[in-house]
Amino acid sequence: MRESSAARVRESSVAALKTVYYVIVGLAIAVALDKTFLKEGAFVGLGCFTKNIDRTFVLLAFLCTMCRFVHGASLHLDRGLEKRWKPLFDFLAFLLQGAFFYVMALSMDKFRTFTVLLMLMLIFDGVWIVLLMIFKYLPEPKKTAKQWLMSDVLFVVALVLICIIDSRVKSSWSALMVLVIAGVAAIWDYWSNRGFYFPVGAPTADG
Repeated sequence: MRESSAARVRESSVAALKTVYYVIVGLAIAVALDKTFLKEGAFVGLGCFTKNIDRTFVLLAFLCTMCRFVHGASLHLDRGLEKRWKPLFDFLAFLLQGAFFYVMALSMDKFRTFTVLLMLMLIFDGVWIVLLMIFKYLPEPKKTAKQWLMSDVLFVVALVLICIIDSRVKSSWSALMVLVIAGVAAIWDYWSNRGFYFPVGAPTADG
């Protein structure tokens, strides 16, 4: 009976965390859309494909990254509930991740700031994955965790190179490259971990 009660409490904690996390993510998406498609409260129209094309590229990169991170976070939160302190660790980590997404959305019109914030979020995600591995609080399959970590590292390296190039030659190509890399990272993530994201048949303990 006591174990059943504890399980229900943990499930309630996870549900509360998901609600807070989804609200922050939803606000970030709304802000990102406003920053991209509105100027002084008016719709920019076709300007998002001409004058503001770089901002549109950044928005798409933002959405590609956010979708896979939120998808992974949602699955992570439902796993490993037998770990007593996992909901607390998850709350702190995903609250900060959501804050990163929100501030990134506010910086949608400032390419360099957005890129730096994206790098910081990826670095934080990588460090968090390593810590969860060390403390054995990572319920995902090792293959998935390693792919996430490798993706974070390569993504950061690519962003550093793009920032260096952009500091010398500023153009929409920099934003386009961020979009391409974000898209490749998303495709790689979903393809490599398709069994984790979209399992076939009944779920198992190890995903």
